[in-house]
Amino acid sequence: MRYRGVNGWAYYLFGPRVLSAAIDAGVHYIDICDDPEPTLEMLSLDDQAKAAGITAIIGAGASPGTSNLLAAKAMQLLPQATEIYTFWGSGGPLRDDEGTELGSSASGPAAATLHWVQQVSGQVKVYRSGGICEVEPLQAVKLEFPRRGADRCHILGHPEPITLPRTYPGIKQSYNLMNMPGYVIYALEKAAARVVEGDQQSIYDASVELTRMLSDNGQGLGDIAQYFAHGAKDVLRSFLPSLGAVARGAGRYGKTSLVGVHLRGKPKADDMAHSTCVPTAIIVGMLLDGQIQRRGVMAPEACVDPDDFFLRLADHIHMEQGFDKNNYVECLLSHTRQAYRPL
Repeated sequence: MRYRGVNGWAYYLFGPRVLSAAIDAGVHYIDICDDPEPTLEMLSLDDQAKAAGITAIIGAGASPGTSNLLAAKAMQLLPQATEIYTFWGSGGPLRDDEGTELGSSASGPAAATLHWVQQVSGQVKVYRSGGICEVEPLQAVKLEFPRRGADRCHILGHPEPITLPRTYPGIKQSYNLMNMPGYVIYALEKAAARVVEGDQQSIYDASVELTRMLSDNGQGLGDIAQYFAHGAKDVLRSFLPSLGAVARGAGRYGKTSLVGVHLRGKPKADDMAHSTCVPTAIIVGMLLDGQIQRRGVMAPEACVDPDDFFLRLADHIHMEQGFDKNNYVECLLSHTRQAYRPL
């Protein structure tokens, strides 16, 4: 059996077409699609992929990808959970020496910037009340992480809420959340306000605006004031880990139980490209080694053993002191005294 992969951000244009070509050719497929709409379209090709005898794994990067498998670990510990949230963020306040990796090139804003703006504007898909629905992005959600406390996160469009309930049918609510410094949310809201539904040029223009606001030399006086105002508030926040998952559900006597899962370490190559594609390469290796046998179209949580994945990922992680490859995936279970209510 041959193997085929696709990289890039324009899954709206090419994802379903490339997957259809892989099915026709009888080759396995893996991608890093992080858009919910083409994810749904590709999932609809499941029967064709099964008939062709191929495995197609979509969203096998960092988020989605690693985030899905962190969620799978959370569900192992709290199988009765009815809510699952994946999140990513800065892990703390903005620092003056930090970059954003959103810089523009001679051809315009970075692809990541265009994707980000697209997923925080208009309406985005989430899983709520047992089904997929559309909501306004950037809504605030206060998410608690065991031993970290609760912090303000914001909804954006992503595939995790679309795929996780397919593997865990007891889930009734799922979001993908950003846990970012206040100034970044301010900049996203300001940029998203420029987007006109159905107008691709407005997404480009908003991405130029976002790049300007997140650069060292592009801020106006009003932006600078917002930067310092939000920075003063951020030092008092309890930021969540930079990548993780939280499962919530009713425990004993109807009280709230929750599990938080994250990595006690950082990627050795801590940039967007490596953080995204190292997980892809690991999952490709598992497929080549015959450890993934399921056929059809699916997200990683439906076919990848999370324990094996994280054992392989450990070679690419700088562990925090006191942690090693056997315990760096920290799973924290908390049974609270609060009556269970969904977020």
